[in-house]
Amino acid sequence: MTVGEGDPIPVTLLAGFLGSGKTTLLNRILTAPHGRRVVVVVNEFGDVNIDSDLIVGGDEDLVQLQGGCLCCTVREDLRTSLHGLLERRNKGWFRRLKFDQVVIEASGLASPGPAIQTLLVDAELARGMRPAGVVTLAHAGHIEHQLQEHPEAAEQVAYADHILLNHCDGVAEDALSAAQEAITLCNAQAPVQRSEHAAVDIVPLLDLDPLGRPPENLEQDCGEANCTHSHHSSGVGTITLRCSAPLDGEALRVWLEFLGRRRGHELLRAKGILRLEGKSGLYSLQGIYQWLELAPLQVRTDPQPGAPSVLVLIGRDLDRAELERGWRAVQQGQPA
Repeated sequence: MTVGEGDPIPVTLLAGFLGSGKTTLLNRILTAPHGRRVVVVVNEFGDVNIDSDLIVGGDEDLVQLQGGCLCCTVREDLRTSLHGLLERRNKGWFRRLKFDQVVIEASGLASPGPAIQTLLVDAELARGMRPAGVVTLAHAGHIEHQLQEHPEAAEQVAYADHILLNHCDGVAEDALSAAQEAITLCNAQAPVQRSEHAAVDIVPLLDLDPLGRPPENLEQDCGEANCTHSHHSSGVGTITLRCSAPLDGEALRVWLEFLGRRRGHELLRAKGILRLEGKSGLYSLQGIYQWLELAPLQVRTDPQPGAPSVLVLIGRDLDRAELERGWRAVQQGQPA
């Protein structure tokens, strides 16, 4: 994907619990012949095993590799580091900072939520960068246990737009199926791709573009009638709401404000493709915690005219009955 001059830089977030294979995937991103100038943002250079023979320049917080990729460390906090990258790119001090993609390594012991929120809420970053998806790695042999015992692992899966079930070599097929089912119970929307040693095609991971998906791709479910997915022991689950008729925009706005205030701490992520009364085209909904934003979806043509509005809510111990009542009120044009 080519980034035009002045276009927001796509930012991919790489998440996964300790030992899932993030370092291996980061090295593949830095060295793969994908033809992109990617900046990989890590906490420490030691987090990525950079071959010294590949380094062709740099300074104390950034190194340039053969092929045009860069590796950058977080100096103070993520927001400051991203602002610094934008400033150095826009001023064009050095050609090596003319990057066209950013990949952020999230801590293996933390939720990726704050990093996503940084990109969405910071006005300057939102103008210069855009979320291009969350890729989460999961260890095929350990993810079931991690989802049960570690809330951070469950949130890493819940936020994902694409999941790599890694380290599949040596794991029996029935165990792989069980691991994949556990992941789906936590996040029914994200596709799960099996891998060994993170050996996958890099380009599709960099081009996820979660806001550009047509509505039908937001409707994946586990197949159980009226299932919230919160029956998984992690408490994290998915609720999908649909409506065949255009929605009342004002009623939707009031309900979203209520949802952010009332359920913001439980709501890990919200994603939707919606149709509004009296409005042409589609609208996208993005949400992290209490922050929810509705904006026109930038697509040239309607990917599926007449398709229903779809809203996917991913969170911890979500109250399906309450959410469905609010959704029905929106459909009837009544503020919740």
